[in-house]
Amino acid sequence: MAETKRVADHDTVVKLVGEETCWMVKQRMDKLKDTLYESMSVMPFLLPILFDIHGATTVQELGDLLVVGHLMVGHSTSFGKLMDERILPKVFKTVKFTGAYRAANPPFAKAMFNEIDHLVNRPDGPVLLSLKAGRWTIQLTAAVELNKAFREILKKHSPPYNRIVVGVFAGKPETLTDKYDILRGINRGKKHNVVDLTGNVLVYAGKDFWTWINGGEEATQGWVLDGIIKGLQDANCRKEAAELMKIFKDSFAASYAK
Repeated sequence: MAETKRVADHDTVVKLVGEETCWMVKQRMDKLKDTLYESMSVMPFLLPILFDIHGATTVQELGDLLVVGHLMVGHSTSFGKLMDERILPKVFKTVKFTGAYRAANPPFAKAMFNEIDHLVNRPDGPVLLSLKAGRWTIQLTAAVELNKAFREILKKHSPPYNRIVVGVFAGKPETLTDKYDILRGINRGKKHNVVDLTGNVLVYAGKDFWTWINGGEEATQGWVLDGIIKGLQDANCRKEAAELMKIFKDSFAASYAK
C-alpha cells in the first residue's frame, strides 16, 4: 500500500474537530434559550393532528415535538456551516471561497465558480471542491446547471483548474441519486442537456470523501466522529438543554392545553 500524504493526524483531527463542535453546540444552546422567549409560530388547527400522528400522550410531549421541529432546520444549517466554514479550512487546510477571497482572486469572482466552495491545494496541483450534504441535496435542475458551470470552468480555466471534486459529507457512493451522475454528464435513461466530464469531475461520498480530503487516510471519517463526540463532552450541555426544554414544554402546556 502506498504511503498516505495525510493533512492531519488522529490527535489533530480529534482536537480541532472537538473544539469546533463544542463551539457550534454552545451556539445552538444560545438559540434554544432565545426560543423560550420568542413567539414560535403555532397553527392551532394543526395541533390535534400532530398530537395523533406523532402519538403524543401529553401536551408537554407535543411541545417537545414542536420545538424540535422548529430548531431542526437551524441545527442542519449550523452543521453545514461547521463543516464548510470551520472544520475543512481549519483541520484539513482547504481554502474557503468566501466573498472576500473570490473578489480578491480572479477568476473566482466569475459566476461559473458560484458552486465551488473550496480550493484544495495538492502536491500534484489544485483541486476545486463543491460540497453537498447528502444523497438528496441535488435536484435535476441543479445537476444540469452544475454540469454547465463545471464545463465552463474546464473550458476556460484548465489548466490549472482541470480537476473538480463534488464532496458529500455523508452516505455511500452506491446510494447517491442519479443527479450525481448527471452533474458529471452521465445520462441514465432520459437524455439531459449535459456533457461528459467524467475525466475531470469526481464524486466522493461519506468515508470516501473524508479519506480523500485527508490525503488518502482511510481512518479519517472515524477520527471526525471521535472529534464530534469529544466536542459534545466538552460542551457538556445535556443537563442544561433538558432543563430548558422542560421550561418550554411546561409553558407550552399552560398556554395550549385547553
